[in-house]
Amino acid sequence: MKVTFLVPDLGWPIVGIAARMAKYLRPEHDVEIVGPSLWGSPNPMYSDEFAYRAVDCPRIYRFPEYFREVRKLSRAVQGDVILAMKAFGSNLPAALLAKRERGCRVVAYLDEWDGAVAASWSWGERVKHWAKDWAHPCNNAHVPRVERRLRECDVRLGTTRFLREKFDARIFHIGVEVDRFQPQDPAAVEALKQSLGLQGKKLVVFGGVVRPHKGVEAFAEALAAMGRADCLLLILGPRSAYVQSMMEHPVYGKHIRCPATSAEENLKIHHDMPLHLALGDVLIVPLADTVLSRSQMPCKVFEAMAMGKPIVASAVSDLAEVLDGCGRLIEPDRPDRAAQALAELLDDPRGASQMGARARARCMERYDAATSRRTLLALLDELR
Repeated sequence: MKVTFLVPDLGWPIVGIAARMAKYLRPEHDVEIVGPSLWGSPNPMYSDEFAYRAVDCPRIYRFPEYFREVRKLSRAVQGDVILAMKAFGSNLPAALLAKRERGCRVVAYLDEWDGAVAASWSWGERVKHWAKDWAHPCNNAHVPRVERRLRECDVRLGTTRFLREKFDARIFHIGVEVDRFQPQDPAAVEALKQSLGLQGKKLVVFGGVVRPHKGVEAFAEALAAMGRADCLLLILGPRSAYVQSMMEHPVYGKHIRCPATSAEENLKIHHDMPLHLALGDVLIVPLADTVLSRSQMPCKVFEAMAMGKPIVASAVSDLAEVLDGCGRLIEPDRPDRAAQALAELLDDPRGASQMGARARARCMERYDAATSRRTLLALLDELR
């Protein structure tokens, strides 16, 4: 069977998830990842993980050329099954057009409720956005219209109960390679720690891109409130302008380190993520309590679990269910609760180690890549 993963744009981070899912389906199926490339090249974080195929449709972002470009994209994908990665104007309509014209099957993969952005607007804000973006069918103003077409898909996959209830989606987790993300050689970890100038420090580690809706700031405030000079928050993601502003914060900035000072360093950390996560005495998976966050399941939680490290996470979305009995859940945006949880784990290494072991055992049982692969292969058999 030929399977096409159709992404909204090859420059988006979602291509990383598409690449992992595509690898799960080989060698049983002929797999491709296709999409527009308005950024000029695939996302640099994942450019070497798969052979992507760009479709030249440079005006897909604007009416009236949009209709011509969607048809071009639709005819470029030849899969017996098309997996539309997210429901945006640049990919889902093209997949559904192919279904209508060729009779192929369409599966939508939803990693969050993208329509939450538009849903949060007041009436005045909606009018403002429509006035600005009515001619841009791939922008947020049009996402609710595209999402109404999700019912036309044969199957919808979602990462949370929120998405299951909103879109009648089956819950599917991307899983993690437990043979790659696992406890690391202590000597290698110590060598990395020294190379980063972090020797002698207790490290609270966040592995990912810091954005306001993730609530990382609450943990930075917690470290400042704890008043421990030996504790730092290590961010394993790009040093964006937002992260830089956090590092310059007058209260908690001195407690933050972010070694990715360039795109090259960020890519190196990405490739060596298991070793970098192993630096953590505690790994954190924060989310702020927003509608968008409630629809998300951070893939990083499964990586953290596989590392066998103690985890502190926000009690948002399905994190409480995933980490039940093998992680500390705290109320979101509560630095006092974060400080208490971190202090207890840092002061109880034996208990923290046992928690980490339970997390890895659960990950291997429920959230490993092999489980995700079996689920996807079974879905394709169902769609034959």
